[in-house]
Amino acid sequence: MAGAALFFAATQASAQTGDARVQKLEDEVNALKQQMAAIQEQHVRELAELKALIRKQAESPTGVAQTQATQGTTAAPPSLYDSLKQSVASTVPPSALQGIDLDLAVVLDMNFYHDTAGEGVGHLKQHLRGFGHHHASGEGHDHGFENGFNLRHVELGFTAEVDPYFRAWAMVAVDEEGAGFEEAVIQTTSLPYGLTLTGGKLKSGIGRVNRQHAHNWDFLDAPLVNELFFGHHGLAEKGVQLTWLAPTPFYLLFGTEVFNGDNAHSFAIGDSDSLPAHDAPRLWTGFVKAGPDLGPRHALQFGLSALAGRHQMVHEDEAFSDGDTAIFGGDFVYKYDAKRSHGHGDFVLQGEYFYRDMDLDGHGTWSGERWTAKQDGYYIQSLYGFRPRWRGGLRWDQVGLINDLRTPEEGSANYDASCRLAAMLDWKLTEFSLLRAQAGRGWYDTGDGREDAWEFALQWQVTFGEHGAHDF
Repeated sequence: MAGAALFFAATQASAQTGDARVQKLEDEVNALKQQMAAIQEQHVRELAELKALIRKQAESPTGVAQTQATQGTTAAPPSLYDSLKQSVASTVPPSALQGIDLDLAVVLDMNFYHDTAGEGVGHLKQHLRGFGHHHASGEGHDHGFENGFNLRHVELGFTAEVDPYFRAWAMVAVDEEGAGFEEAVIQTTSLPYGLTLTGGKLKSGIGRVNRQHAHNWDFLDAPLVNELFFGHHGLAEKGVQLTWLAPTPFYLLFGTEVFNGDNAHSFAIGDSDSLPAHDAPRLWTGFVKAGPDLGPRHALQFGLSALAGRHQMVHEDEAFSDGDTAIFGGDFVYKYDAKRSHGHGDFVLQGEYFYRDMDLDGHGTWSGERWTAKQDGYYIQSLYGFRPRWRGGLRWDQVGLINDLRTPEEGSANYDASCRLAAMLDWKLTEFSLLRAQAGRGWYDTGDGREDAWEFALQWQVTFGEHGAHDF
């Protein structure tokens, strides 16, 4: 009996101890929940105060932020950038652009260039069989480098977070012939449901290289297909763009654009009274970009693009053509991040393909005739960081694998492809300066027959001012 009593007492004590432990854990969990709720409430309150402060600063006629901290909130120590900015603001007179934090960047880009073509590689590109004289004026525009020293246009970039609802940026290209806007853009920042509306003169979101300015190219020049289909500056038009970032576990972006349609190479209006008039907008585009989540070291993105618009051309002897152009494209990029300093060990593989279909009706002396062209082109390139700040790259590009034309002058014709191989080596001394050496050899099918040429270049580029990060 005594043993049974002892066993019962021990069991009761153990049960009471277990109940006490469970109760203690429940109390600790409840305490943690209360702490988390308090922290969340504090964060919500601080976020609301911050939004109110930003709104008050944006609406203030002087744009000067209130310096008094809200009671109960401890102000964080200013960063080095903020300290320097406040120091400069105390010594420099206030800007005329009150209330706007304006960033200014300047890019200087020069090179020494030499090629072995008689009239220059730029001239050869303008006379490729099937691709030459697709301009609205009937004349090509040679944007190639001259043998010797070249100063590419100076890029002046302005960027500002205007207010809680809009951001804006402008890129002005200045050269010896004058200045012009490459981009002048207003973009929303607070639309719901993942929507973003962009308007102004902007670079189209199709493909990859088209969205980049020249100073951000991985090689000295653009791929052949981009240059021949869209021109040296790419497809940059006045209009609007609407994108939707889908709420998916991976990156998925849909976009559509409506432009005036003033691209001289594929979507243009001819300067002649003999051609029918077409009011703007005359160019519509759509694109989708998707990128699966491959972890911290790997990144992959695919893209598809479609463009449709009006196109007119002025030929010789009072001959004109008017009709439609459609372009379809695909692109991809794979990036490996080695997680080492200054790009050491990083690898990039990238490519794009475009197919163009032109169907034009003849006017003037070509009345009743048709002018059609079906052409394509692609490039593929790879880059590798073999040392910190040092990269090597190879690019192969080709146009005219499909190069079928039908013209009133020559009837149906199928021309050969043109191709080029380029190798580059660049050294990014800092985030603001770059030196690059590039060599290439091209094989071109021109009206004068098959021609080949070597190209050599040394590029020197510097950037100063506030320059934001580039897109993926």
